[in-house]
Amino acid sequence: MKGAKENRKAAKNPDLLIAGGGLAGLALAAILGRAGAMVDVVDPSPAPEPLKGLIPSGRTVALMESSLNILRAAGIGDVLERFGCPLEVMRIIDDSRAQDEPIVRDFEANDIGMARFGMNVPNNILRSALFEAVKGLPNVRLHTGRSVNSYQPNTQNVRIELDNGYEIFAKLLAGADGRGSIVRTISGIETHKVEYGQSAITCIVNHSRSHSNTATEFHRPGGPLAFVPMTGNQSSIVWIEKTEQAEALIALPREAFEQTLQARSANILGGITLESPPECWPLVSLRARSLKAERTVILAEAAHVMSPITAQGLNLSLRDVAALAETVIDHLRLGLDPGAESAIRTFEKRRTPDVFSRVAWVDFLNRIVADDKEPVKDLRRAGLKAVSRIAPLRHVAMRYALAPSVDEGRLAQGLPL
Repeated sequence: MKGAKENRKAAKNPDLLIAGGGLAGLALAAILGRAGAMVDVVDPSPAPEPLKGLIPSGRTVALMESSLNILRAAGIGDVLERFGCPLEVMRIIDDSRAQDEPIVRDFEANDIGMARFGMNVPNNILRSALFEAVKGLPNVRLHTGRSVNSYQPNTQNVRIELDNGYEIFAKLLAGADGRGSIVRTISGIETHKVEYGQSAITCIVNHSRSHSNTATEFHRPGGPLAFVPMTGNQSSIVWIEKTEQAEALIALPREAFEQTLQARSANILGGITLESPPECWPLVSLRARSLKAERTVILAEAAHVMSPITAQGLNLSLRDVAALAETVIDHLRLGLDPGAESAIRTFEKRRTPDVFSRVAWVDFLNRIVADDKEPVKDLRRAGLKAVSRIAPLRHVAMRYALAPSVDEGRLAQGLPL
């Protein structure tokens, strides 16, 4: 079968078909496959480059400890420790008022009894590691270079037709196929979408000073600028600006871009040079109005897309992955149908409070940080001072943002599936 890895008899119908072979889809396949579930993964992208010798790309993801636990359950714990950089301090610098001194506040993991908040890991390293983990499982089939063309649920299963006409009958269809999700579209699940008129620039930079495992975020008109530590004297950049300004920055010659970023960094990391070319994409907020349809669930960016401020996106997606994996395995162990209405209702009920509250909170933060009105600046700066000075308030804020306990199931706690 073109574009598919035949790891088991084609006649065997899977318990679950996952549309989407990104980080969330592959993590779900690895976790379920390691637990013995029969899984198919369909993704239009080709297989990623092999992990051996792979050079980190321009995008990274800051993973909280609960997310690291979930990825360990997918079998890539060694990769996380090898390529990840610990995040021990979160520093916020508000210099949105040129006439005033910047407000600098550090939030340390040991304030809430943690050695670190998590780790920063390159996206392409994660995907290659997860792909290799899935490829080695005998009960998982990979259909690379393929996409879902249509599907039809019934009382027994869901018939999924791929773009090459190949049919698969699964008990449950999981749409992890991104913000333009085909599964979400076919299912008729509606979304709420907000366009910010902002774009995010990402790249990797070298710097002459040590980052000391500290992530630094500048709050300025147009949006935040974050330096997130990587191994060695490198950091990944997430630079949010109004779209017109972001496009102008991307168009700069390499040296001019480096000089501009150097000036915006206030020289906190010394001399800066580009390690990877800058990339840019528009920011939106998107939230599905439901997470389920008949024999169908959606998760990750098919269900929610947020601004990269506070690095919540993949962490929220991995909590979706953990909740669905636990729900599916719990039903299979009891001899129950993982695609039955009771199962998908359990998943939606479990994930809805976390998803709705997190998307709303990040949307609010993005608007507040990027607002250049004087009253909002005053409120933002006063809030930062209050949160940093009042210990109980600081601890609550840090735990909600960086060590969330909402929907912390077995996997997030590092317990067996």
